[in-house]
Amino acid sequence: MDAQKNAIRVLIVDACPIVREFIIGLLAEEADIKVVGEAANGEEASKQAFLLHPNLIIMDIAMPVMDGLEAIEVIMQNNPTPIMVVTAYDDAHLAYEAVSRGALEVVEKPSIDSTNYRQFIHKIKLLAGVKVIRHITGNRQATPKHIIAQTQSNRRSKAVAIASSLGGAKVLESILSQLSADFPAPIVIAQHISEGFAEALADWLDYKTPLTVKVASQSEPLLPGRVLIAPPEYNVQVDVDGNMGLLPYSPGNIYHPSCDRLLASVANVYRKGAVGIILTGMGQDGVKGMQAIKAVGGITIAQNKQTSLIYNMPRLVIEAGLADFIVAEKDIASTLTKVLAL
Repeated sequence: MDAQKNAIRVLIVDACPIVREFIIGLLAEEADIKVVGEAANGEEASKQAFLLHPNLIIMDIAMPVMDGLEAIEVIMQNNPTPIMVVTAYDDAHLAYEAVSRGALEVVEKPSIDSTNYRQFIHKIKLLAGVKVIRHITGNRQATPKHIIAQTQSNRRSKAVAIASSLGGAKVLESILSQLSADFPAPIVIAQHISEGFAEALADWLDYKTPLTVKVASQSEPLLPGRVLIAPPEYNVQVDVDGNMGLLPYSPGNIYHPSCDRLLASVANVYRKGAVGIILTGMGQDGVKGMQAIKAVGGITIAQNKQTSLIYNMPRLVIEAGLADFIVAEKDIASTLTKVLAL
């Protein structure tokens, strides 16, 4: 009785009754999670969010009457609630726009043969405890792209490597949207993300920044003004020539793409010119990589506790004394710009 009284209250929103039933079945096994309602479209979801006061809303994007994007906007303006977007690959591009409107995270829709069941449940429990605020959506326009002259001589001086996990998409948007078109260094990102979602994340971020953002490919060079996102189907590292290397990961790897591997390789190639940034996320991936950057005289930046959705990754770096700068989400871009000007 006590467990149910203190259980996480979840509202499930999906146009397909079979999907709703499947997710309800998954959550029924968890004593500390209680499904308090379900909705087939965004209009129903916004009404039930007001009436039921759930701790977390699990929502798809493609729905009739009112789609997920509009529903998230309404809920976050009128009744702020943690929202986890659970969607299929086909809707991934729209799903990342949901992050701009106030959703906390985008995850792959679970299936009958899903192997990430425990991770799905773990994310529900983490996100349900997040405090959210009223979110007023503005119509941010895409910034025109500019072609930047890139020469061989300026490729190898400095590079920025970012480690990011749960809740990181919104922070990446915040950072990249503030950078100028003439940003002087390449940026490589290891973001823990479901397989098949990297292209959507890259496209969404590319729209938000004057820099060019794309998923990294084998042997692709690191160039100023370009942002490369590691595909989750591989681990990635920078080779001695300053090119991306895609490496297969073994099924036993807990984290992929590996933040540690990417950061350590940037440390090895760029030495004092390496800048490491660690953002919100669970687990400890990235700590050893930040240590490697610190060891060669590079600069390290960690997101602060107050603005981290999940504080564990930056916390471990900070507690180990590996962070040169500890800054809020909104200040990471300006800190990065100042560091590169040194």
